[in-house]
Amino acid sequence: MSRDLDRARPLLTPHRRLPGRRSPSFGSQHSSLAARAFVMDAKAFLRLRLAGIETVADGVKSFAFEHPQGHDLPAFSPGSHLVLLLDIGGRVRRNAYSLTGDPDDRRRYTISVLHQPDGRGGSKFLHEHLRVGDELTVRWPLNFFPIDRMARRHLLIAGGIGITPFLSMASELDREGTAFELHYAVRSAGAAPFVAQLRALYGSRVRIHDSTAGTRLDISALLRGQWIGTHVYVCGSPKMMDAVIETAEALGWPPSCLHFELFKATTVGGIPFSVVLPGKETRVIAVSSDQSMLDALEDAGVEIDSMCRVGACGKCRLKVRRCSGRIVHNDHVLDAAERAEGTAMMPCVSRVFGGEVEVET
Repeated sequence: MSRDLDRARPLLTPHRRLPGRRSPSFGSQHSSLAARAFVMDAKAFLRLRLAGIETVADGVKSFAFEHPQGHDLPAFSPGSHLVLLLDIGGRVRRNAYSLTGDPDDRRRYTISVLHQPDGRGGSKFLHEHLRVGDELTVRWPLNFFPIDRMARRHLLIAGGIGITPFLSMASELDREGTAFELHYAVRSAGAAPFVAQLRALYGSRVRIHDSTAGTRLDISALLRGQWIGTHVYVCGSPKMMDAVIETAEALGWPPSCLHFELFKATTVGGIPFSVVLPGKETRVIAVSSDQSMLDALEDAGVEIDSMCRVGACGKCRLKVRRCSGRIVHNDHVLDAAERAEGTAMMPCVSRVFGGEVEVET
């Protein structure tokens, strides 16, 4: 690995792990409140036309959207995602996908989606039903996974479809001449999306870790060889992200140098519960063991404003009137005092054990 920081030194000093839950990246942990205030004001929506579809790998398609009248689109920063409002069976699903295009291209937004037949239906709808010329409503780009400009070097670690946010990041870092290295863990380099493109664009700065070829990613060795001033960004399966974060913490990496994107909700499943909606006619909605509270409410026709769906933005926050069980908070928004009060919860990731919860929508 190249070490191009003239006065850098290895990360050898252990760093005490901070108490509390890990937070997803908002640039860095100390800037999360400012970032959250920004996204709470991002209420604008756009109506875009699907301009092109490209198959980039087996089961992965890229979708390019443009303004119907050819206008420039709102700018976005590397690591941003786009929330699509999808009318599936008469119900609106809000699905977030990383923007994979060049941030300098204001003419189109591009996302790349893995077909997941057993998912909530978003990828299935895009892959099987969307056609060029169709129009969709989207929310303005949002960023919970930005590049930290305080870093002197950037280490990008991707697993599978988790490569998507790094496409725009690598483009920006390369254009700026900023030091970075991308490690991409795949099952098979021949079947993975964007491998040839990344190698052609960035050469030796891209390392492909191919399980089939026996070149699996050695997370401990990779992180142990880094230098002060390096920031780590990781996106992939929960297992992979946990491994990177836990290894970094064990090696003494400061929390402010670790950034990760949650693209799938972390839920505590296995125990169904009920949600009570007060009104002229009280409704009771069952939440099964294999769905989130937000999914159950939307399936029942209840409109809940949401953005990230992974407990990071706080947009879907609901007021709790009463709860006969125990709320298990899995979000990254509420502080310890708010959780202790039990008067609010994020339905995208949080659940109730042993009873029912009454909320205001």
